[in-house]
Amino acid sequence: MYVYEEYAFSSLFPEIGVGVFAVSVLLGIYILAVDFASSRLLNNIAIIGIAAGVILATCSCEKVEDEMVRQIRLDSLLIALYINYAVLILCSLFIYDLDFLYVMIYNMFTVLLIFMVVFRYKIWRTNKEAGNEE
Repeated sequence: MYVYEEYAFSSLFPEIGVGVFAVSVLLGIYILAVDFASSRLLNNIAIIGIAAGVILATCSCEKVEDEMVRQIRLDSLLIALYINYAVLILCSLFIYDLDFLYVMIYNMFTVLLIFMVVFRYKIWRTNKEAGNEE
């Protein structure tokens, strides 16, 4: 058994995570649109919901968790780190003051979001290639 499988969530959780993430993002957009900056409770619910949803969606085992999936997961995480920190470095060069605070707030989630997109794309592409070979 690999270490990841010991700490990962069940394969049932990605759908729940995506649902929690979607609802929390909609709440966050609503907060930004209505300018509820003073509503700490709603802000906290949105932040915790986004974080919990992304964690559930990205840190859950696949239905078939083999060595290839683990390698894709590792590669996707490395790509996400490279992309995230490249964007963060660019933002630190061109964005200042309070706007940079917003960049840092969004940056809490971007590593996992980029990871989720890259991982799902690579899994989809691998499944598609495997389907074409048969």
